[in-house]
Order: sequence, then C-alpha cells, then structure tokens
Amino acid sequence: MTGHRNGVYYEAGYAHGLEKEVILTCREGDFDDQHFDVAQIATIRWKDDDDLYKKLVKRIEATVGKRPKLSR
Repeated sequence: MTGHRNGVYYEAGYAHGLEKEVILTCREGDFDDQHFDVAQIATIRWKDDDDLYKKLVKRIEATVGKRPKLSR
C-alpha cells in the first residue's frame, strides 16, 4: 500500500474476491494515510527492506505454515 497506488487497491480487492490470501504491506511513513477501504485489514508496517523481509516471512509462515525441510 506504500505510495497509495490505485492499481494496488484494485488488485488486492480482486484477489480477495477470488478468496485468495492477501497480505498487505505498507512503509511506515505512508501507513497513517491508509485508504479507508483497507484500514481494518491487518497490514505489515515496515521500515526498510530487511524489516519487510523478516515480517513478511513471519506472516507467510503464520498464514500457510512453514515449509518442510528437505531430507537428503
């Protein structure tokens, strides 16, 4: 949701309508200006690329589970 691009809102809504799991993210500085349509949806707030990566991995694992380790 960073930058509040209209296409992103459309795509997230479309995916949600198809019952896909949608994970919203927004850079810390843009978070307070979130559009009212998504304000009630849990959104990952991030500061930098490393912060986004860590938080996104946690959310994905919490949503779909951890990937099983491959045995050799």
